[in-house]
Amino acid sequence: MKRVVLYGLMGIIFIVQSSVFVEAGGKDKVGAATALFLNIAQGARPAGMGGAFVACVDDVNACWWNPAGLIRINSREILYANTRWIEGVDGNFIAYAQPTTAYEGKKRIIAGSVVLSNDSGIDGRDGQDKSIGSLKVENRAIVFSTALGLTPATSIGASLKAISQDLGGSKGESMAVDLGWLFSPGENLSFGMNLQNIGPKLKTEDASNDLPLNLKLGFCFKPAILGDNVKAAVDVDVPRNNDVGVHGGIEYWTSNLMCIRVGYERASENRSGYSIGMGFKGSGEGIMKAINTQIDYAMLSYADFDPTHRVSLITRF
Repeated sequence: MKRVVLYGLMGIIFIVQSSVFVEAGGKDKVGAATALFLNIAQGARPAGMGGAFVACVDDVNACWWNPAGLIRINSREILYANTRWIEGVDGNFIAYAQPTTAYEGKKRIIAGSVVLSNDSGIDGRDGQDKSIGSLKVENRAIVFSTALGLTPATSIGASLKAISQDLGGSKGESMAVDLGWLFSPGENLSFGMNLQNIGPKLKTEDASNDLPLNLKLGFCFKPAILGDNVKAAVDVDVPRNNDVGVHGGIEYWTSNLMCIRVGYERASENRSGYSIGMGFKGSGEGIMKAINTQIDYAMLSYADFDPTHRVSLITRF
């Protein structure tokens, strides 16, 4: 019990220090970051909950949301997710996670993922502000993640990212790290943290800009009276290059096969709205019985933008 309390206090101290670091580094830097595709939340299941997922993540979506949450995976998982984002941005997220063991028999999870984003509708301008036609933007992040269980209640995780960006021929590369923490003092309550995109500036031919450093904080609660069928979560984002964001959502499994999700997010001053989503589970027959799949869909409706859509498929085996 003393060890659990110690790890919990260490996590809280790290969160406070990280928050101060992000806020201090973000003064007068609104809009100054690059590789903003790293800010686009991945996965249909988290999106259906309004982006409140850092503390309740329990599947391969953890590769983006909180690498410490990978510790909750008990089988191999593969994920493919597609995002139709605002202003014509198209994104894909592919991830794989596998349980293993570390020193002294402690549980460890290793995972790899790829984040892809492109947009061919950006209006290019020359030095005299004259249009030079549409520019194609391509972004990619190749990520290796791992999680380690310190105690039954506490886990830590990290992700190493290789980032590349091509803005109409102006190319740049950088590296970054995510640091995650998950603390579950009871079966029905969890706290999570993920400090995302810690790394040097990304340099292109024309400029050198910061990565979009962001601190995600959240908690997840399961009302005991409703069993494991309901999760309610709240997240807060503290980004270096934008306003503080707030996210809230609920997931309700009506049966072992189907769930519904609702949420709300205020990601920035000009981007807020509601989300709805649903999920379906199924398993194979015969020799395929050990393989099960989950299909998720989410739609986010923003006041000043067209709705965005996400669909994802998780296979467990």
